[in-house]
Amino acid sequence: MVGYSGGGDTGGDDWANGVLVEGCSCHNLEQSETGMWALEGFPARYGPGTVYNLTLTIADSSVTDAADPAAAGGFLLRVTNGSFAGGDGFWTGDSGRLLSHNADSNDRRNWTVTWTAPDEGTGDAVLTVYFNVVNGENGNDAGDGWTRLVAVSLGTPQALEDEKGIHELGVSLKQYWIGLIGIAITLVFVLLAYIVLRGGSANYRG
Repeated sequence: MVGYSGGGDTGGDDWANGVLVEGCSCHNLEQSETGMWALEGFPARYGPGTVYNLTLTIADSSVTDAADPAAAGGFLLRVTNGSFAGGDGFWTGDSGRLLSHNADSNDRRNWTVTWTAPDEGTGDAVLTVYFNVVNGENGNDAGDGWTRLVAVSLGTPQALEDEKGIHELGVSLKQYWIGLIGIAITLVFVLLAYIVLRGGSANYRG
């Protein structure tokens, strides 16, 4: 997928969804094995509604810097819950669940953005990160490196909207207990029948 120097400002949601499937493969088809990254601020367990500062720092030992690069790197973040905010140097999409660099922030390899955690009962937040370390040159053999990583922030369990109690299903408490007693009596009769049959078989063998 094309890793636009303007990120989402150039490609929009369609570009972002393409990157999530194919990676930043325009200058290098294979995912880099030498890509390095540091992601700070994404909590192991989030507080509902809390605002976190996330800092992404990237590098790749296989990518050489051009003398005067037009761009140094880029990234795309996607989170399943919560929302991003980055300011003028970034693009956001999908109601804040997508965030990328733009043409004003592609001259670096570290970025700080904010993520607002979701509300109570939303469940876990899964963060997917794609980053591209570039050397400012064009062409399929330019030697850029891209990598994908995933992080999870645990949240409070989601409420089960379809979960219903016995009484909500039209079963009264009396009917519930009658049913349990009926099951118990049936099990007793099965056990007695087993004992009688087993005893009769033993006498026959004797």
